[in-house]
Amino acid sequence: MNIFAGVARGTMVPIDLSDAYLKDVRVIGHSGSTIDDLRLILHQAETGRLSPSRSVAAIGSLDAAREGLQAVQDAAFPGKIVIYPNIEDFPLTAVPDLKDKLPSVYAKLKNGREWTVEAEEKFLRLMLP
Repeated sequence: MNIFAGVARGTMVPIDLSDAYLKDVRVIGHSGSTIDDLRLILHQAETGRLSPSRSVAAIGSLDAAREGLQAVQDAAFPGKIVIYPNIEDFPLTAVPDLKDKLPSVYAKLKNGREWTVEAEEKFLRLMLP
């Protein structure tokens, strides 16, 4: 399901998030950016002027998805929340708070606050069965 264009801010619908885990369903939101906007952002990311990973503010498992959605609605974090549907039991956690919860993952962050590929790899190695 790709949710975009014309859904008014504040529109609420029930979503069975178990389908993301059980049926490999993906729910994607879209900002409505133009192709030129996307090209500019891609260019900035490729040249190092912009680091998309800096937008990750919190992570959690499938069990934290409801709390994550509420946090988005409440603007509780200053960025994106990444939910890992293949991980069953990890609370919604601000990226800097990994220092106490998962120090080995925190050690892979850039400047103690920026999510990295290495941090994600370490997180998945620790959390996946």
